[in-house]
Amino acid sequence: MGKVSLTPVVGIDEQKCNNCYSCIGSCPAKFCMDGSGEKLTINNNLCIGCGNCIVVCPHNARYLIDDTQRFIDDAKQRKKMVAVVAPAIASVFPEKYLNINGWLKSLGIEVFFDVSFGAELTVVSYLDYIKNNKPRSVIAQPCPAIVSFIEIYHPELIPYLAPADSPMLHTVKMIRQYYPRYNDYKIAMISPCIAKKREFDETKMVDYNITMHALKNYLKERNIDLSSYPQVEYEGPLAERAVGFSTPGGLLDTAERFIPGIRRNTYKSEGVHNIYPYLDEMSQLLDTDVELPLLIDCLNCEKGCNGGPGTGNSGVPTAILENPIRKRMHQLEGKLTRKTSSSAYKKYHKTLDKYWKKNLYNRSYVDLSGNNFIKTPNEAELDEVYRSLKKFSKEDRYDCTACGYGNCKTMATAIFNKLNKQENCSYYILARLHEEMKVEKLVQLLTENINSANELIYGINTIVHDLSKSIDTQSSAVEESSRKTEIMVNSLKDTSSMSRSKQEAIIELIKNAELGKKSMRETIQSVQGISQSVDGIASAIKIISAIAANTNLLSMNAAIEAAHAGDAGMGFAVVANEIRRLSESTRENSRNISQTLKNIIDGIAVTSKQSSDTDARITEMSEEINDFAETMTSLINTFNELSTESSEITIALDSLKVQSNEVKSVYAKMLSMTEKLSNSIKELSDIAQKKKTDH
Repeated sequence: MGKVSLTPVVGIDEQKCNNCYSCIGSCPAKFCMDGSGEKLTINNNLCIGCGNCIVVCPHNARYLIDDTQRFIDDAKQRKKMVAVVAPAIASVFPEKYLNINGWLKSLGIEVFFDVSFGAELTVVSYLDYIKNNKPRSVIAQPCPAIVSFIEIYHPELIPYLAPADSPMLHTVKMIRQYYPRYNDYKIAMISPCIAKKREFDETKMVDYNITMHALKNYLKERNIDLSSYPQVEYEGPLAERAVGFSTPGGLLDTAERFIPGIRRNTYKSEGVHNIYPYLDEMSQLLDTDVELPLLIDCLNCEKGCNGGPGTGNSGVPTAILENPIRKRMHQLEGKLTRKTSSSAYKKYHKTLDKYWKKNLYNRSYVDLSGNNFIKTPNEAELDEVYRSLKKFSKEDRYDCTACGYGNCKTMATAIFNKLNKQENCSYYILARLHEEMKVEKLVQLLTENINSANELIYGINTIVHDLSKSIDTQSSAVEESSRKTEIMVNSLKDTSSMSRSKQEAIIELIKNAELGKKSMRETIQSVQGISQSVDGIASAIKIISAIAANTNLLSMNAAIEAAHAGDAGMGFAVVANEIRRLSESTRENSRNISQTLKNIIDGIAVTSKQSSDTDARITEMSEEINDFAETMTSLINTFNELSTESSEITIALDSLKVQSNEVKSVYAKMLSMTEKLSNSIKELSDIAQKKKTDH
């Protein structure tokens, strides 16, 4: 069956709740509590409405939810109502329980019925079912919390629930059947039980569930004195010992009147820590041959309905609670049956037969197992949860019950179903505390390291700011370099162009150098030829000088001979004198020419030597011109390559500018991150310091 939304009957005051988990420890349906958050919450669809969490909460953070205020409001509007009162009223308002009827009558309630007589009819229904159907076992169902527990968590036990209404619904059906004049009246139930609201919603037979505790608070808050109101008796037949139905064992006491000794085949249990484990065990025995009790007389509340969460009397001693109930029971027993007279019993049973009709009080139940979403983890899943709780061995599973679940496995199941958290496990807390104690020294060391880190970060920040300036300078330098490099590249391109234009001139220079070398060699050869010619002239001059000397000698001889001739030789003497002058002149000219030739020869020698030196230099210059030409050719080629690659340089410079801008952007991010890191380190330092202070 799918999920069914159930009416809330327990509320939580979050302002008062401090997560003590007393509620979980006392709850028979523990997984209806969700402890995974900051405050506990209730899953109403898993809550059975037992109200035990209200009873045990030491902070009054739990409160009951009923219809008291709505009932009061409708009563003041004079809506037609019938009040049905549970027998626990005598325990909650001892000696004044009939005055309650008088006060309610003042509100406009016309008539009152006692649930105790409905309890008498309930026992008749149970025994009739047992007699005619011979069941293996019957679970009494006056308690709606037990019914909800079976419907939600053990639907396999539904066939064992008594298929008859509770005493309250027996009373309501009796009114509808035998008091038709009240058929259009609303039914207001004065109840000790908050879970009855669930029963009334399921059967749709009661309009208001008014808890006695809420009623008592209402009277107290308004200073209403019940003694000022008259005692008003109940309508209809009186009950006998069933007025003790609100007391544990009241069902068996009543059944004993019909079947003496029935106790021997009955199991009686009350209290959340008794009946629900028993039902868990019973569900496991259904497929066995184990004999089960014929009747299971069970109540959710340990003190019965007299101490139920709807009474506010859970802390009152049992004897005090039961004393007014016993007193009333003895009064009615004496009035109706005159001290267990068998004839009186027969007479009273005839009265019961008058108001009991077969099949009138039948009850069916709803399978609410669809509400139960709890998954049972396997061993591997349990181990994973245990590890999260720092429980790494079986010895770590203390079952200390501090979590409220009673054992580690149930707590692990709750965590597995996301209904609780590790922080609510005392072992986990102690393990964490132990780790923190170990870490305390590390915290101190961490603090010191953080302080050092702060200093380092301060230094880094300083460096980063300096780096910022350098990056700005670098960026400017890159832009300036880019500009100048572009100028240089353009110059290279111009130089390359000029070099290519001068390459032909260099080639022409090489040709001219070769021609000069060749001309110099021809000049040297001509000088050498002249030198040889001059040498011939010198030889001729020597001959002329010899001839002049001889001529001079001849003139001397002629002069001598002319002298010897006297006057006859005067003319010859004159000729001889002229010949001598010619000879001397020739010899003088020969000497001058010889000196001139000598100077010429010396000049030619010098010229020849200089020409040779010049030739060597021209040859060396020619070679250097060739080398220069090769170098210039290589340089021109290099210029060409540089010119070709200049575009790549420009692209690289553009890329460098982009990267420079990216560096600036990355630096800005780095600076921001550094500042954030500095702030984080400071926060971490503050946390570490606080942690140190806390310790």
